[in-house]
Order: sequence, then structure tokens, then C-alpha cells
Amino acid sequence: DFYLGLNAKEAAMETLSKLSLQGGDTCTFFMLEAKFVRTFRGKSLPFFQELRDKFTAKEPLVEVALDYADVVKGTHIETTLAVSHRWMQPDDPDPDGEQLKALKGFLNSPAGKKIERVWIDSACMPQDQPKGSRSAEDAAAFKRMLKEVNRLYLGTTVLILL
Repeated sequence: DFYLGLNAKEAAMETLSKLSLQGGDTCTFFMLEAKFVRTFRGKSLPFFQELRDKFTAKEPLVEVALDYADVVKGTHIETTLAVSHRWMQPDDPDPDGEQLKALKGFLNSPAGKKIERVWIDSACMPQDQPKGSRSAEDAAAFKRMLKEVNRLYLGTTVLILL
């Protein structure tokens, strides 16, 4: 009797509703304005704390609330990109800038033109770099977002950098 009589969308909504009991219906993530990424001139993207603390005039970070209903409906698919990538070094995900080049290439391609926001872990979640430097408040935010990161991969366009 597992989901008898429910269509696929209703089944997904029911499953996601059950999953949301742990973390609530909505989780707020920090994301980069795609415009900022497209025009960023550095070799690789700075860590979250540097973006938050040093780029306040340009406001590259925005807060976006993702709820399970929007994930299922695909509300953010056309406008939001989540990047899945490998950290090339334990303390630096993109030391040679190749991942940023690939990300910019996608954002400037026909497939990436509609993207308005980008989520990438190192720039959008408080990092512990250098080790031991993350504040208690940032550590709590990191844990909260990490617990709900599946929403990003289920409800946005995903770019996998290998």
C-alpha cells in the first residue's frame, strides 16, 4: 500500500514532507549572484567568509529560502545552479582556477544564460579555513545548511565538475 492511488508528484510531496519534519519546510542558503561569478576577475572564488566580509559593496551573496514544495515543483531549476565539484586540495577547492573557468564557461553558454544564482560549497557555506577559524555561529549555519543540501541537488540545475 505504499503510495497506492497517489500520482508521482503527490508521492514526492508526501515523501519530502516527511523528510522536512527534521529540518522544517524551509532552509535558507547563501548563494552567489551569477552576475558576480560571470564578471569575477580573480583566479578562483574566495571562501564564504571573505565574500561576506570584503565584498559588501558589490553584495555578491544573497539569501535564498528553498522549501520542499518549490523543490518538487522545480521552481528554481531555470534560475539557480548548484555546483558539485571535488576539492583539489584539503584547504583549497580550486588552486589553479580551472573550476572557476569551467563554471564561467557554463554560465556564459546558452544553457547557463538564465542562471541568476549560483551555489558552490566553498563560497556559499561558512568554511573552517584556516582550520579552527570558523565562529560558533558560522559552524551552526554550516551544519544547518549541510543537513539540507539535498534540496539544492534536487531542486536546481546541477553542474558537475570532474
